[in-house]
Order: sequence, then structure tokens, then C-alpha cells
Amino acid sequence: MSHELTTSATHGEGCIHDIVDNPQQVTFLEEFAQQNTSDKNTQRWSVFLKLDNTGYHRAGITCEKAGLHPGNYVFYDRQQLWTGACSSEKSIGGFVLSRIIGHYDDEHRNAIMVDAGATALTKESTPQGSMCSVLGRPDLECYRMSQEITMIRCKCEDGVKPFPFQEFPLGSTVLLIPNHSCLAAACFEEYHVVDGGNNSVSTKSEIVETWCPVKGWQSNLK
Repeated sequence: MSHELTTSATHGEGCIHDIVDNPQQVTFLEEFAQQNTSDKNTQRWSVFLKLDNTGYHRAGITCEKAGLHPGNYVFYDRQQLWTGACSSEKSIGGFVLSRIIGHYDDEHRNAIMVDAGATALTKESTPQGSMCSVLGRPDLECYRMSQEITMIRCKCEDGVKPFPFQEFPLGSTVLLIPNHSCLAAACFEEYHVVDGGNNSVSTKSEIVETWCPVKGWQSNLK
């Protein structure tokens, strides 16, 4: 690791991101900075300190209330929206693209079906209720989910508000906001990255990159 940090800093080949969760890591970074930093070449360090709310000691710190987790920090989600960690849906960066595969225009269901279920979003709950939500549509609720599908209907106390089927034709797509982005992200082998710029992300946003996440314990990474 020392060689990688030195090479990266010297040749400008990028940076190393490290989650610090042990006092020995803090000591190592301090010693490395002292050995490789001069007055003429001051380096700034950006370190993500992981704190758990389960009572464990991380990096010599006792954490009683705070809870920071990498996935939520990167993407945000419905849970973080509820807690106030992000102010609006515009701050959320992780979605599940899903296709509308069913219209149920009857008095018992009055809903649509999409092809993303527990294997794409998991069944984690949040204080708002439901297993996910539709981006940009606070008037809708994802009220039922199985392994491969989710049912979406209008929010209505008496349950009889007509669903706007014409706005969601069969075969069209919607962006679903997961309750917990860490778990939802773990369901996929690649992420399609879009550049929203000053515009809101939508199903029409252009894909600019595809990222493949590193999963599991892999000792042969270079």
C-alpha cells in the first residue's frame, strides 16, 4: 500500500480511497504523511471514517448515535431522504430502471406492474412505507412487491382514485428509488452512469459510462 500511495502521489496517476476502520490504519497514514510530505509539497488527505451505530469501536472512536455508510454516501436513497441527509430527490444518484409490463384497470387493483422486484430492490423497509418509490411521482406508491415484480398505484385514502394509465404505457420505463441503495446496488453486476448536468435525471438521460463494481473478497486485484 505504501508503494501504491507513493506512486500515485508522485506520478499523478490518480488517488487511493481508503475506508479507515482501525486505529492501525490511522497510525500508518500519519507515518506515511510524515515520511513523504515536505514543506514544499504539502499533501491533503481525504479520509472516509466509517462509524457504526451498533456500539462497535471503529478507529478508536465509540459511536453511540452516528451511522455513516459508503453506499448511502455515494447514492443516497429513500431512507436518507427521510432522515434529512439529502434534501430532495434531486440529490439521489442511484436508481433502478424498470419496465412497465402490466396494466390492471379493474376496481380491485387499479394499478400497473413493473419488472423489478425483491431481487432488484430487496425488501428493506423505511419509515415512509413501501419498498421503493417512483422518481418524480410523489402521487404514486409501490404498494406490493414479490421476487420479480412490483405493483404501483395512486396514493389515495379510499383506494378508488383512477390510475393515469395513459402516462405509463406498456413497455415504457420508470426510475425506482430504492429504500437502501447499498443493498440495491449489490443486486447488479454493472451500473449505467448518466450525466444529468443541470437537468434532472430521467429515463431519457444519456448513458456516458458503465461501471463494474468489485464484489466479494478478491485478493488478486492489481
